[in-house]
Parts: sequence; structure tokens; C-alpha cells
Amino acid sequence: MRDKLTVIISDVNGSKHYTVSQIIKKVILYIVLCIVLLFIIGGLYIKFLTNEVKDINKRKTVYEKQSKELLKQNKKLFQKVKSLSDEIKQKKEELSNINDKIADLEDTMGLRSDVNETLDNRIDTLKITSLQRKLFFTNIPNGFPVPYKGIASKFGWRIHPILKKKEYHPGLDLRAKAGEKVIAPADGLVEFAGYHKRSGYGNLIILDHNYGFKTLYGHLKKVLVKNGQYVKKGQTIGLVGSTGLSTGHHLHYGIMYLQRFLNPYYFAKWDSKNFDYIFKKERRVKWQSLIKAIQNQIQLLSQQVQK
Repeated sequence: MRDKLTVIISDVNGSKHYTVSQIIKKVILYIVLCIVLLFIIGGLYIKFLTNEVKDINKRKTVYEKQSKELLKQNKKLFQKVKSLSDEIKQKKEELSNINDKIADLEDTMGLRSDVNETLDNRIDTLKITSLQRKLFFTNIPNGFPVPYKGIASKFGWRIHPILKKKEYHPGLDLRAKAGEKVIAPADGLVEFAGYHKRSGYGNLIILDHNYGFKTLYGHLKKVLVKNGQYVKKGQTIGLVGSTGLSTGHHLHYGIMYLQRFLNPYYFAKWDSKNFDYIFKKERRVKWQSLIKAIQNQIQLLSQQVQK
């Protein structure tokens, strides 16, 4: 007992005696219990963490799959966006080209478009102007009256091939085969059809067209129309010959506007593909007045149709 330390603890219930060895045993027991408890709690916590890690790994796998799928979709969307972007760019270029062409047509036809005006309205305006073009080419001489094979004598001053003196040649001498068809370059009335001895043109046809224009066809072999007859554009009116003061088969072709001779070459070269050609080449004609006259004619036709 000498080697043991006794501890006496007194309270209202009495006194208790503890030896140090018993205290140490209890302390060790508590420590062991704490350690076991910690191990149990740690094990449970580790198991919890392990389950969490497994769950996280599962979710990670799912997210990785979703991420890969999203990347594929994103790649497809990017390609689609790029394709749409290229298509939009192409459409913009096409629209820009269409807009430029419409602007060129408007400029050619003397139209002024409002910057805020829609494309549809501008196209509708051009449709109306297309009718104006048709009336232009129907009523005003255009194109060659015979298949073009060259010019024997130009418009203007020259030495007459028979009279051998300088004179003003008021037309074109177009090379052509004998008996070749001569067609009307526009609608009109036959003002004269027959032999015209005084002018030297031999068999001659004069067509009276709308808006002050007239055309002359000389040296014909045969006249196929009569005075006062209405002829349509493209209709055959005569055959190429060499009557009157002529050195060979050809067609003398002349154009007059308000009793003034114009260069027929400009009108012969004028067609729907180069509509503005005549306006640039022949400036002695008051084209703006003619455009207004044709616009008035279209309005009258529209009003009659509506009625």
C-alpha cells in the first residue's frame, strides 16, 4: 500500500477512496473509448466521403458525357452559324448587286429613288417604266431595217457617187442583197409609197411614226405597202433594189424628227440591251418631253382599263 497513492473524495453521501492505479485505468479506458469512438466516427465520415466521392465521380462522368455532347452540338451550331453567316453574306452581296442594278436601271431611265423607299416600290416603279420602254421601242424607230452587212455610205457630207459633187447625205446606205426584205423599225402610217423621181431615191417609202419621227427607204426594187396603210414594227414593207440614182443594190435609210434629218446609225444600234445609248448619242431630240408624253399615254391606258 506504500507504493500506491490513495485519493479520498468526500461529499454529502460520504467519502470514496480511489487509488492512483484505478484512476489511470479509468483514464486509459476513457482514452481508449474516445479513440474507438473517433475511429468509428472517422470510419463513418470516411465512408460518407467515399460515397460522396463516388457520387461526384458519377456526376463527373455524366457531366463529361454531357460536356462532350454539348461540345459536339456547339461544333455543329458553330458550323451552322458559320454557314448561315456565309449565306447571309452571300445574300447581302446579291441584294447589294440587285440594288446596284436597280439603281443603274433607275439612273438609265432617269428615275430618282428615295433612300427610304422599299425595294418592292422601286421594282413596281421599274415595272411601269418597262412598259414605257416597250412603248419607246414600238413607236420610235430602232434596229436595222435590213440584216446588217456594212455601210456603203455614211450620214453627212460626201461626194455623190453619180453626180460627183459634194452634197449632204441625209441617211445611211446599207449594204444588202437584191430582193432582201425591208422591215419597219417601228409602228407607223405609210405617208408615201411609190416611185419618187425628183429625189433620186426611185421606189421610195416614207413611214410616219409617233412623236414626230419619220423614216425613209429608198432605191427599193418593190414597194409592198400602200399610202395610208398602218404597219407594225417588224412588218415587211419592201424589197431591196437599185432604182433611181443608184450604183448598185443597197438600201437608203433615213430618219427625220420634226422635219430634221438625224443620223440613223444611232437608232439602228439602239435596242433593249443598251436603252440609254440613244439618249447619249442623239441629243437633238427632247427625250424628257417624249418620256412625259409616254407616261401620260400609260396613265390614260390605266384609267381606261380601270373603268
